[in-house]
Amino acid sequence: MLVRIVFFLAGGFMFKQWKEKYLVLTMEGSLLVCRDAESPPDQVIALHNNCETIAEGREILDLPKLPPGGRRDCCFALILQQNKFLLLLTDNPEDCKWVSLSLSLSLSLR
Repeated sequence: MLVRIVFFLAGGFMFKQWKEKYLVLTMEGSLLVCRDAESPPDQVIALHNNCETIAEGREILDLPKLPPGGRRDCCFALILQQNKFLLLLTDNPEDCKWVSLSLSLSLSLR
C-alpha cells in the first residue's frame, strides 16, 4: 500500500521540519518512509516491534505549528519506543482516517 503524506515530522529522528513523504505499509507490518514513490526508504519502522500506539490530532496536546493549510483533524502520530514519534498530516480528514485505520489494523495483527 503506497500513501502520499502531505507533511511528515519526526521527533528524535533526522527530520526536523515538515516535509512531504511517501509511506509504504508492507505485508510484513513495516512502514517505509520514502522521499517519493520511486525512492528507496529513508527509514524503515517495524510497527509490530516499535510502535506503541497511534494518537489522533485531537489527542496530541503539544502539537507543533502545522504548515499552511494543515488541520488538526488531518494529523495523527505514531508513538514509538524510546520517546520517539512520527507526526503525519494528510490532505483531508478522510485520508487521515483511512491511513490511521490501516496502520491500526497492522498493529492489531501482532
